[in-house]
Amino acid sequence: MIDIDEFMSGCRPAVRGLVEHVAGEQAAAAFDVDPLNSIEVLDDYVRRLPLDAFEAEDWITLHADLTAFVIVVLMEAYGGTCRARSDETLPTGWELVVDIIGLDGEHRTIAPMGLVYEHLVPVPQRIPRLLEAVAHQATSKPPPA
Repeated sequence: MIDIDEFMSGCRPAVRGLVEHVAGEQAAAAFDVDPLNSIEVLDDYVRRLPLDAFEAEDWITLHADLTAFVIVVLMEAYGGTCRARSDETLPTGWELVVDIIGLDGEHRTIAPMGLVYEHLVPVPQRIPRLLEAVAHQATSKPPPA
């Protein structure tokens, strides 16, 4: 099983580093104030990528970068808590999820890796659309069981 604290300690610095690399220190400072300030920077970054030339490793890196961004947003904007959920169908045997309590008091569990994957395949959608999906999952009432 993964050490969640160790994993989480790398998410924010990784996204901040990407934002700084792409748009400079001022954009990174804006990310420090609120990660949602980086939506346009990351959207522009993804739109400029040579996706037709991507190898498997490139897709993995992009998926990891965007998943880290979604995790930071879920943690900071929605007060989420990360945990590893057992899932024997996955090669790792676990799945990273973020638990949040919505404004309606309902518990929600969001799988950021799957959410990002939905927005990467077949071609990346815009980052604002990804954040709309995050907000929808974080605030919409879950369907009845």
